[in-house]
Amino acid sequence: MDSPFKFLEAYGPADFDEFFGREKETAQLYNAVYASNLTLLYGASGTGKTSLVNCGLRNKFYYTEWLPVFVKRLDNINESLANALSVKLKALEEVDDNPPEINNLVDLLDYLYLAYYKPVYLIFDQFEELYISGSVAEQFEFYQSIKVILDAGLQVKIILIIREEWIAFLNNFEKVIPTLFDNRLRIERMTNRTIARVILNTLNYHEIQLLEPKETIYAIIENLKDKEGIALTNLQVYLDKLFQKQLQKQKDSSAEKVVFSLPLVQEVGPMKNVLADFLEEQLLLLEEKLKKTRGIKNPKGIPTEILFALVTDDHTKRSLNFKEIKEQLPRSLTISEADISFCLDEFQRIRVLMRE
Repeated sequence: MDSPFKFLEAYGPADFDEFFGREKETAQLYNAVYASNLTLLYGASGTGKTSLVNCGLRNKFYYTEWLPVFVKRLDNINESLANALSVKLKALEEVDDNPPEINNLVDLLDYLYLAYYKPVYLIFDQFEELYISGSVAEQFEFYQSIKVILDAGLQVKIILIIREEWIAFLNNFEKVIPTLFDNRLRIERMTNRTIARVILNTLNYHEIQLLEPKETIYAIIENLKDKEGIALTNLQVYLDKLFQKQLQKQKDSSAEKVVFSLPLVQEVGPMKNVLADFLEEQLLLLEEKLKKTRGIKNPKGIPTEILFALVTDDHTKRSLNFKEIKEQLPRSLTISEADISFCLDEFQRIRVLMRE
């Protein structure tokens, strides 16, 4: 039986029926994007900003009401924007025998709107990457592109999703776009009461039996708490751990449903132990796979170093190609790009990373 929980993945369009606890924020964001062509969505890490857009907001629209273009910086945000738009353009070229000549960004966006007859939504996820890894030249080019789009009065909506600690870095952006902060929405961590409702509704949705509901949910919340509250990503990881643990216990039983109980929560313990134990176990298994399937004689530490290469000093994710990952690894490690790809596939399989 596969775990029904998201683990480290964001909620997508198909998950709306199990997307609980963000009804008010979804409505607020829906109103915000209608109020202005530029919306700044921000909040602490783990508040579910991406899920709010990709699941909550997305399901507020009919198919004919929006054309979403999701953009992550990767190597360069301007190139990533161009590549994301080219995908939409190529889809049109397959059915349009006589496409117009397009010379600039404004013409391209206008053509996409007229061809699809849907407002174009440019959604820049993990926007802080522009400041973590981007150059001043890259940033300025992006600011100018956004200014050109807004000044042209196109049927284009722009949503910037950023971690709130990076808001201060938008100072130069505001100089180019003075209205940058006029239409903003902060996503706060959920209260304990809302988290309890999310847990109850989620377990009911997946038909997981809950013994002593009040005590068990309270124990889950206590194990998830840190000094800043509860991160929604941690909630999914913790529920996944409970599921896997209980499934293991029920292997020899005749139970038809997975059951969560207070003793189970107490056995799993605090959240801080869950990820550490999971990663340690998976990294050891991956080292063994590198030895057996890739023929690496001494794979010790290789998966860990690859994972560290994909994390910045500020503990955020960063996107690197195979060559860049290899350059980040210690020179003492002998590993090919094919071996790196193998590790990334494994990280994706266990839902630690999502490959771009």
